[in-house]
Amino acid sequence: MEINDIEIDQDNDVNQQQIVDCQVCCSPIEILITQDSDNDFIIHARTDSE
Repeated sequence: MEINDIEIDQDNDVNQQQIVDCQVCCSPIEILITQDSDNDFIIHARTDSE
């Protein structure tokens, strides 16, 4: 299985929704990046089939 690399811009990407293409099958993946109280990034990913 291939891993999708996601670069996170801490100033612009947190709490923003992005649509990226899967690097394997080119299907769209909906990405939401949030930050917890420890300032760790949490990446929520969802495809059309979910």
